[in-house]
Amino acid sequence: MCGRFSLDLPSSKNSFKKETIENNKDIFLFSNFNIAPTDWSPIIIKELNNYVFRNSRWGFEFDWLPKGKTLFNIRTETVFEKSFSKDLITSNRCLIPFNHYFEWKKEEDGKKIKYKLHNSEELSFFGGVYQNIGDTLTFSLLTKVSDRITGFIHQRNPIIIAKKNIKKWFSPDFASYFSNPEVSLAYNEDS
Repeated sequence: MCGRFSLDLPSSKNSFKKETIENNKDIFLFSNFNIAPTDWSPIIIKELNNYVFRNSRWGFEFDWLPKGKTLFNIRTETVFEKSFSKDLITSNRCLIPFNHYFEWKKEEDGKKIKYKLHNSEELSFFGGVYQNIGDTLTFSLLTKVSDRITGFIHQRNPIIIAKKNIKKWFSPDFASYFSNPEVSLAYNEDS
């Protein structure tokens, strides 16, 4: 799962082309070290073959959710099956830039311990989906079963798209990467 993440775009400018920074000056002022569901954060979408930054609110709101609840994570295992997400995954994929994310492990005594994960100064990208509701753009992160390294903290982790796989993430045949266990878009794995 992912319940909090951080993003400091002013210190991450070296991850982007100068032209991208010039065209998104306001976005590159964004800095928040504790982004929580319902907070605003920049996402990257593809429009007319260009990667575009948009400010977006984290979490989907649906009538069928309990009042005040948002859907801020979606399981990759069922994203193609659920009526609310099957169209989004084919047409509205996005990247969510981040520097770190946080998970909490519940101890036997009930205390929660906060872990800072993906502790890299380099900018990384979650894979997600977005939707437009009126004038509001919202997004949700895609999650997978945790690997052996982080599984002791939480049973699920967000998918992280390696920089070298961004074009694949936005390609029309991206779905094959979900269904083929030999191929991965994930960070630190060959593809």
